[in-house]
Amino acid sequence: METSNIQDFKTKGFVAVPYPQDLRNAVRQVVPLWKKFCALSMELKSAFPYFDIGGGSGYEYKDGSGNKGDRKENFDFCIQGLPRLMSQAHYVESQTILEYITSATALIDMIKPFTLDFACQVERTFGLAGFSDEITDESIFVRFIHYFPTEKVGEETANPHCDKTGFTLHLFENEIGLQCLGFDGKWIPMPVSESQTVIIPGMQMQLRSLGELKALCHRVEANEVTARDGRFSAVCFVMLTKTPRYNKDAYGRLQERAPGWNYTVPAKEFAKYFKK
Repeated sequence: METSNIQDFKTKGFVAVPYPQDLRNAVRQVVPLWKKFCALSMELKSAFPYFDIGGGSGYEYKDGSGNKGDRKENFDFCIQGLPRLMSQAHYVESQTILEYITSATALIDMIKPFTLDFACQVERTFGLAGFSDEITDESIFVRFIHYFPTEKVGEETANPHCDKTGFTLHLFENEIGLQCLGFDGKWIPMPVSESQTVIIPGMQMQLRSLGELKALCHRVEANEVTARDGRFSAVCFVMLTKTPRYNKDAYGRLQERAPGWNYTVPAKEFAKYFKK
């Protein structure tokens, strides 16, 4: 599917893309199962601990501790981790979890051709030779997120940050509140909806394009509904397999950096933030 507004990737920092119906249906199927998973006991959820394989797989509980830490729980899926997750789902004998992991697996299968098609368009439009060759089965991982209720409306439930990967698909947001920092320094809503997904560049993309495509800073603010009830969302991170990754050990979490810090950094200086 050709993206007519793909230049927005450079000028706005994001592209709003019409949702393919099969992909949208797959998201609709898995999100209610994610909500059911979140309602399970911590004992059951903890039977699927996060493990670092590919993009990472498994469940994480984050209590908001640390410098600008978010209060949330999330569950990551990548192709390499699916056999282990499925084996554990059969072991704990939970039909809810088995259905959830099965549906998430189907969603990943739907996403693969969509992300490759978009990568080909980016390669053609911005002259990034070989860019689409960096999108493989190992590139894709999907994250389901549950932000816990907050104390007040307007509180940042997800602190401002850029994503570390090549680009990100925002697949689902159950409420408004997702915002991005424009290149003019103003926060604006990101138009994720039933009919369209939003794709944003990450740190690897900024490195790969020599600064032409900036990693977009974004955040989530609580509204009246999510401050009271919490928030559910789903994203797909797409890694570039041949491009270095951000060196978190040396330079810290991206949430700890000033919002938009990367917008004006020269390409040569920006490259120092990545693993050799």
